[in-house]
Amino acid sequence: MSAKHGLNQYRINHAKSQAQEVLETINKVEMVFQLSKQGHMDEQLAENFIARNIKELDRSLEYLKGHIEQREDMR
Repeated sequence: MSAKHGLNQYRINHAKSQAQEVLETINKVEMVFQLSKQGHMDEQLAENFIARNIKELDRSLEYLKGHIEQREDMR
């Protein structure tokens, strides 16, 4: 696949897919936060879910960054 600027379309598309997954995880965290805030969910269960998903977001963002970073060998 043709590369320019240290990127290619495959890597850009993969980064976009990963970004969508990050957004979906953030939406889940928000939903659990709201459920807990309104008293519809056990606080400890919500805390564990949120903490676990924040760790997953950290990993996903690093993975995303790895796909969108410009590579010298592709310039």
